Amino acid sequence: MSKLALIGQGAKVPSTRFRLEQYLPLWQQDGLAIELFQAKISAYPPIERYKRPFWLINELVGRACQLSAINKSNLVVLQRQMISTLCTLEPLIEAPVVMDVDDAIFLHRSGHGANKIARSSDWIVCGNNFLAEHFSQYNQNIVVIPTAVDTDRFSPLGKATEEKFIGWSGSSSGFDYLYRIEQSLLKVLVSNPGWRLLITSDKAPAFEHIPADFIEFVQWSPQNEVECIQKMSIGLMPLEDSLWTRGKCSYKMLLYMACGVAVAVSSVGMNKDILSEAQVGVGAIDEDEWFTALSMLVNDAAARKTFGEAGRRLVVEKYSTQACNQKWQDIFARYF
Repeated sequence: MSKLALIGQGAKVPSTRFRLEQYLPLWQQDGLAIELFQAKISAYPPIERYKRPFWLINELVGRACQLSAINKSNLVVLQRQMISTLCTLEPLIEAPVVMDVDDAIFLHRSGHGANKIARSSDWIVCGNNFLAEHFSQYNQNIVVIPTAVDTDRFSPLGKATEEKFIGWSGSSSGFDYLYRIEQSLLKVLVSNPGWRLLITSDKAPAFEHIPADFIEFVQWSPQNEVECIQKMSIGLMPLEDSLWTRGKCSYKMLLYMACGVAVAVSSVGMNKDILSEAQVGVGAIDEDEWFTALSMLVNDAAARKTFGEAGRRLVVEKYSTQACNQKWQDIFARYF
């Protein structure tokens, strides 16, 4: 039986969950023997600097113990790097390697680790065109595969929601982007009584000006993440325009769209590319554009419905696990 080894970043890391784990049922149906090798705790260092030397030793020992089993595989899919920002034991992998990248990891440590792994990999799977353009300098075997959405799970509610929520879902590490449009959000909420801001994350945001009674916070969990997005009338994805954000794979935006939610997003990077593919929402750059975009969506229920339906269609056709899996199968066919 053909053996496929998946090297993940850790059991709680979203990129591993969405770029590797959600494909497991599809890949197992094809008769592959699959083993997922996770980081012991996380491929990412702890916040406390004094803990990092112990974390690094612990993770390196854990990865070294996995190498023997990894090398018994016919193919290895390496999600980013074994240890974040570094090239460590990757050169010791004997099986063919597909490096999977969904962030601008080459911006860390001048890209030495990421670029070295890219050179020695047999294939590189990139989450968007910006990443593919960078890594094509080091490897000609490049395939763009977006971060796929399980459209059976992330789906429209099936009935119009009576609540009026402008929503945001994601890790609290992304709050800074949300804070950038706080004044626009406040103006829209004040101007449109009955509308509120729905935030689902690992902790509540700390806005400076938006009153608490304008906000509904829901502690994120895998059990409620779909339900929270389904309650939204508008989904937010603000970003700054930087090399780091151009490397982002717009997954937040795609999850909203899969649930039939109209989007208001920063028109940068992959967000801009998706907006050009279909009329799924509105793009904005500065505070004035954000206020205009949100005001239009808040006051035009028909447009929200049209955008939501178009977004759902686009995700099913191009960004669903079924659609993206075909590109993975094209790679696997070379080895199995």
